Amino acid sequence: MKGLAVIACVGMIALGSWLIWPEGPAQMEEAATQAASPGPLAPWSDLAAAAAQGQAAAPAQDELKRVPLLPVDDRSSAWLSMAEARENGDPRAPPVQRDKEQRIAPSAEQLADPQAYREYERSQHARLLTAFAAAADQEIPRLRADVERARAAGIPAVEIAKVEEKIRRIEQQRQGIVQARAAEAPR
Repeated sequence: MKGLAVIACVGMIALGSWLIWPEGPAQMEEAATQAASPGPLAPWSDLAAAAAQGQAAAPAQDELKRVPLLPVDDRSSAWLSMAEARENGDPRAPPVQRDKEQRIAPSAEQLADPQAYREYERSQHARLLTAFAAAADQEIPRLRADVERARAAGIPAVEIAKVEEKIRRIEQQRQGIVQARAAEAPR
């Protein structure tokens, strides 16, 4: 009984493969010409224009236009190109910028004690927030200059408003960080 089920499955797979197999070039060309040939109905825009003028619609006379394909570099397989890029990087990619400050790894005592590790995490988070506030101080004037250049270039007000909203939110986040740091400071 199992053999019959296996044969039926293989037969169904073969039938499905045969049905979805691409047609030959001659059948594909014939199908493309039939699709491009004008049918009994004109496009909707022609029908609407003809109806507005009280005339019968004429069939569309558009022809199929051939567009040449770009040349394909088939000297090597795509998977070889991907493997090369994975191992050696993509020369078109921008360079990776590393952090200037080295990350401080937790000590063995901090890893062993959950309370000490929580304190380590808090200090790392505080460093991150401080770095955000410092970066915001440098970036906000650049963004404001971009907004002024956009206004001078005639960029739509909706697009400028998006950037102004981003500036407002960055300033709000920065102010919240500064206030939180001031509240945490020992007195």
